Amino acid sequence: MNLQSFYIGDHHAEVTMMLGAREKTSKGHPAVVICPGGSYMYVSKREAEPIAYQFLAQGYHVFILNYSTIGSAIEKEGRTPSRDELYQLASMVEDDKELGSEFPTPLTELAATMTFIRENCHEFNIDPDRIGVAGFSAGGHLTASLGVHWSSEWLKEAVGTENRWFRPNFQVLSYPILDYMLNKEIAEERGMGDPRFMEMASRMIYGAEPDEEIVRLSRLKDYVSKDTPPTFIWHTMEDELVFIQNSLDFAKALDNHRVPWELHTFQHGEHGLSLGTELTGKIDDRASRWLDLMFSWLKVNV
Repeated sequence: MNLQSFYIGDHHAEVTMMLGAREKTSKGHPAVVICPGGSYMYVSKREAEPIAYQFLAQGYHVFILNYSTIGSAIEKEGRTPSRDELYQLASMVEDDKELGSEFPTPLTELAATMTFIRENCHEFNIDPDRIGVAGFSAGGHLTASLGVHWSSEWLKEAVGTENRWFRPNFQVLSYPILDYMLNKEIAEERGMGDPRFMEMASRMIYGAEPDEEIVRLSRLKDYVSKDTPPTFIWHTMEDELVFIQNSLDFAKALDNHRVPWELHTFQHGEHGLSLGTELTGKIDDRASRWLDLMFSWLKVNV
């Protein structure tokens, strides 16, 4: 396996490139960019390499995007802070300081990563028409942001290249947060969820003073269109951090625009299952079936 890392964008995003099978194929290998979760405050390792190896085993080339967060900025300096330390550090950040995680910076980093892959598809033996994205939790928001905004004029201007270079051919959304305002409203109505998570998540993605236009653009179900790529989604009913309504609303929008989609909802399972196996620390035998369901779906749609 060819393993390399490089920085991308103007902040501190890092891409880990994992090229699997080296044999040349007539069409080229499919590829996927993985966007782990982490509340836009850090990038979860549990949703990075363990997922990557599953795709590698299926013949995909894999690119893990460690997009800009306060956590990735600290890691760039040589240490890995705990989640509690990150909460504390985030609460101390001055209102006028830019962290890098604010929308749409991670999105432009993802678009730049997709562009890099397509520009080098012949060298890497990648099929330019089978390059997709897979995201978890906040990474699902990032993934779906590219899925709904890739054809927009504003993103083209922000990235500085033609839209076709960063168009995703498919997207996989795992327990994604797709509407931060909706998620906050549900948490308040039910008297549940983690208030600290809600507060910090807002700060990480919107900054100290949310801009109305940015909030609007990040409400992703409103931007689903015929250009949105085929989408696979899975979520659990017991998720009390990112509520399943996020996925239900998004699936309805996909259906309204006749975008190919598949949604799997599992009765049990907490937030952040990743593979749902012992390997990633949170075990749920039924929800762990999402992986096989996804790969069977990809064989039909990619």
